[in-house]
Formats: sequence, C-alpha cells, structure tokens
Amino acid sequence: MTSAEIRAFIEHFIHAWEEEDLQALLDCYAEDARLDSPMFHTVEGRAQIGKSFSDLFESFDDWDLHIDDILIERGPDDRAALVFTSHVTHRGVIFGMPGTGRRVETKCALILRFKNGRIASERRLYDFTGLLVQLGVLKARAV
Repeated sequence: MTSAEIRAFIEHFIHAWEEEDLQALLDCYAEDARLDSPMFHTVEGRAQIGKSFSDLFESFDDWDLHIDDILIERGPDDRAALVFTSHVTHRGVIFGMPGTGRRVETKCALILRFKNGRIASERRLYDFTGLLVQLGVLKARAV
C-alpha cells in the first residue's frame, strides 16, 4: 500500500468506527487478524474481533474520534501508528457497572500492521486508568 492508501484506509476505518458499522470494520481486517487490547485482551480472527466491537458498542456510543497523528512505515510489512482522541458516551454495562450517561474522553493509539491491504494485527494503547476514573469505577484523590 502507498502512504496515501494507508491514510485513506485509516480514515475509512475511523469513519466506520464512529458509525458503529460492524461489517465495514470487519472488512478492514484480515481473516486471521490479531487484536491486543487492555479491555478485551488478545482476540484472534474476524469473528472474535467482531464480538469485541459489538461488546464495545453495547457499552459506549455516540463515538467521536479525532485523529491527532498518523505515522506510516512502508516496507514488507506496512505499518502505521494512529494517535487519536476518543469522545464517547457510557450507555451500557462495563466491568459490572451500568451505563452512567457520562461523556468520557480518552487518548488512544493504535499500532497497525497490514497484510494484503487489510489489518493483520492491531495493538491498542489507551489511558485505561483515566477511563475508569471518568466512569467512576476508580476514585482519584489529589496528592
């Protein structure tokens, strides 16, 4: 893939995520793709990746993702790092906590490796503790 194709792919991927378009998201992944996430741990294959997105969309909606930066490395395994800010509304149960209706902001990064024009692996990095504090799962005290 060219750098321009990778950028266009990422913009399509982010748009599908914001729209909660599960089929469009799954079309972005190779059949045997692997996803590593603090929330969903490691899942492999489109079916499990689809379930992780379904679970995510049951817990959060009204997605607004702002791309902060995209870094692209071309080679035998094209790779990209996507840094973005996520704004979502907590609607459903997560970690045993019912939806709060809170709007939360999380800084995120995805490390993507591509194979044949699709995501072969994805590693998600985000401020998991900050998310839990915003949801009220964890309490923070000033030091």
